[in-house]
Amino acid sequence: MKMGGWGQYHEMPYKSGLEEKILGPFSFSKLCWLIPGVIVSYEISQVFPTIPFLNDYIIFSRLHLTIPVMIAAVFAYFKDNRTNLTLFQLIMTKRALNKRKRTFFYKRVNSVLIESEDE
Repeated sequence: MKMGGWGQYHEMPYKSGLEEKILGPFSFSKLCWLIPGVIVSYEISQVFPTIPFLNDYIIFSRLHLTIPVMIAAVFAYFKDNRTNLTLFQLIMTKRALNKRKRTFFYKRVNSVLIESEDE
C-alpha cells in the first residue's frame, strides 16, 4: 500500500467546525465576551461589595456580581439553530435589516377608459 499519493482523502482542518481552545475550555471568541463580563463584575464589586439587607446569606449577598458574567456567557455560548449565528451576530443582522430603507416602486397603469367619440 502506497502512502501519500494521488486521490487519497485528507481532511481540511479549517473546515472541521472546531474552535481552537486558548485557555482551558474557552476559545478566543468566548474569552472576548467573558473577560469584559468579569471586569464589569469586578467594578460592580468595588461599588457594591454586598447587598446590605442580605448580609446573613453569603450567596445571596453577592448574587448581583454574577449578573454581568451571566449576560456575557449568554452572548458567548448561545447560537441560533437555524442560522448558526451567535446571539450578537443575530442581533446585529436583524438590526441592519430593520434599518434598511425599503422603497417599492409600482408601475401604475392608467385605468381611465378612453371613451370613443362614436357614442
